[in-house]
Amino acid sequence: MTYIDFHSHVYPAAIARKATLATCDFYDLVSPYTGTPEEKYALDTAAGITHTLILPVAVTPKHVESINNFTITTAQNNPHFLPFATVHAADGTMVEQAARFRERGFLGIKMHPDMQRFNIDDPRLYPLYDLVQGKLPVMFHSGDPRTPYSHPARIKTVMEAFPKLVVIAAHLGAWSMQETALPLLGNKENCFVDTCSSMSHMPKAEAEKYIRGYGIERVFFGSDYPVEDPVHQIRVLEQMPLTDDEKEKIAHLNAERFLREVCGYTV
Repeated sequence: MTYIDFHSHVYPAAIARKATLATCDFYDLVSPYTGTPEEKYALDTAAGITHTLILPVAVTPKHVESINNFTITTAQNNPHFLPFATVHAADGTMVEQAARFRERGFLGIKMHPDMQRFNIDDPRLYPLYDLVQGKLPVMFHSGDPRTPYSHPARIKTVMEAFPKLVVIAAHLGAWSMQETALPLLGNKENCFVDTCSSMSHMPKAEAEKYIRGYGIERVFFGSDYPVEDPVHQIRVLEQMPLTDDEKEKIAHLNAERFLREVCGYTV
């Protein structure tokens, strides 16, 4: 079986290990990986991962442009990588930049409100949501019991205000808050989820409950490299109490359909 990694992060070589360690510190994790595109590509080639979605995060507005430039250049240099763009709520040029994302080759937008320190339903973001609804999907880091920024209730609020917005709520709906997220987001047809940093951190029966709660067709495989091991995440999916057809949908078929129908990109 082949895989599309729908949740991964890579960094320029000069800062990659530092950035990886900073994320590990934020979540009290340990990782042996550096976090470069070259390292991820080598891992993917060995593991049967045909494409990797790279999800940048600008912690401050001044870094948005340079991070997006690195991301799109990485994808242009190697079509294995599929680029999402970063934005920041405090960036006054956010909407102007987002208007050119599709033209520049970005397939969607990624936000990490807990690291960026703004609420998903911050009114400053509403012009952006209005601009991209029906055009570009938005992936949120969702859920963190330590902060209020990415609570899944905020995603629900945004989706109800912008009914054409396509959302990916990472980490099976909400990191460490899946039980809270499912009743809020499970009936939102435009809400998709990924498995990263979630499926491998709970009993298989519990992970299955959330996967089936959202619906097999709305779930993407994700590794959360470099803080998690892509090979281990593949093994966890292979061991899940799902049919072979269901595993294949999560492994790559759902992602292929989403990229084609929502992002206008065929892998």
